[in-house]
Amino acid sequence: MARKIQVQQKELRDAQNREQYRINGDLITANLYQMQKGQKSLTAVNYYDPELKELTVALDPLLTPQQNAAKYYKKYTKAKTADKVLTEQLEQGRSELDYLESVLESLQRAEGERDLNEIRQELEDGGYLRAQKQGKKPVKRQKPQPMEFRSTAGLRISVGRNNTQNDQLTCKQAGKSDLWFHTQGIHGAHVILWTEGGTPDEESVTEAAMLAAWFSQGRGGGKIAVDYTPVKYVKKPVGARPGMVVYTTYRTMVVEPGEELVKRLGRK
Repeated sequence: MARKIQVQQKELRDAQNREQYRINGDLITANLYQMQKGQKSLTAVNYYDPELKELTVALDPLLTPQQNAAKYYKKYTKAKTADKVLTEQLEQGRSELDYLESVLESLQRAEGERDLNEIRQELEDGGYLRAQKQGKKPVKRQKPQPMEFRSTAGLRISVGRNNTQNDQLTCKQAGKSDLWFHTQGIHGAHVILWTEGGTPDEESVTEAAMLAAWFSQGRGGGKIAVDYTPVKYVKKPVGARPGMVVYTTYRTMVVEPGEELVKRLGRK
């Protein structure tokens, strides 16, 4: 996917140079009176240049001047269309690559067969893996079970093990007033601090942020920025891939994750 994006970026850069094709066509058209079939190039004043410098335009000697101009205009139109298509494809490709990177991060957090099976099922549902052949009796899917912790003050903190669990926690289980945590700009687990309708203490908020930092790509990389906000400000766009959400009206806390905290808060 990354290689495909690189190729598309090069094609897009080429397409964005399309103005030169139009200029070449215009210069040929403006100088038809002094051209003839068989020419390999045309050197003429480029009236698009503020300094009016001369420009040499390559020609196909097998074509008439009019046909050479038409050829450049056709290349311009094709590049203009390619610009729009490639921009859309690049956006889609970057989104897909971002999602697959989140799956890779989930695999790094997987701890057993159940976690791996959930990730495999997610990839099958998304069409990235071929569904495994099953027997006559359909296999019942296990209900996703996130990791569970208790803050020092006794508040429940849930951590998604993968994208499927992230969706379950954020979009289906958490209440609007519960707090949602996620590392800023890098992949990681969705973390929910269950407020039970009240205002959580600062220590619980910090501990939830530290858990979000630990269960992310940033683990072991020093201090990490973690965004947090009430669940009501977290939305899943229509058609978005598992685990992908957008959020607004958030605050940011910089914390340093540590394994000791994970053990102390009673991971299950």
